[in-house]
Amino acid sequence: MITCCIGIMAYNEESNIGSLLEALRKQRLSQVFIDKIIVVASGCTDRTEEIVRRFCLKDLRIKLLTEEKRQGKAAAINLFLKTVKNCPHICVLESADTLPLKDTVEKLVAPFCNPKIGMTGAHPIPVNQPDKFMGFVVHLLWELHHRIALRVPKMGEMIAFQNVVREIPGDTAVDEVSIA
Repeated sequence: MITCCIGIMAYNEESNIGSLLEALRKQRLSQVFIDKIIVVASGCTDRTEEIVRRFCLKDLRIKLLTEEKRQGKAAAINLFLKTVKNCPHICVLESADTLPLKDTVEKLVAPFCNPKIGMTGAHPIPVNQPDKFMGFVVHLLWELHHRIALRVPKMGEMIAFQNVVREIPGDTAVDEVSIA
């Protein structure tokens, strides 16, 4: 069994954070155990923190860390890394505006059975209908993103990595590059 801790960096995500936490709670897992789900709410001015607190009462694995002032994604990731530094787990970072399929965490973390694996990444799939104009544009954008990522890895929407990273540079714009 591989244990992981999930970190979600959130800024004003009241419209999605509940669905994301529910999707993570309902993951189908056979080789993986989710030990903690840590939401770092960074300078939120909406109901994000309130929604996360409700989930904390439902599921003891869910924790809320609050940054009063928004300091950027790198600072939120560093707070998460500091919180899990003594855990011999796999770390998973997931963007707060995504929704994983029921087996996403399993597929992302299971490869770490091989000790040579250091990092894995997910492929975002839009939920928009591709037969509508905006849905077509969104699908095209993410398909291009995926094709580029196959050549130059860019998978920051959801990544997993060995818990050996202590901190990333505060001014980084691409967190997975700093982690890799």
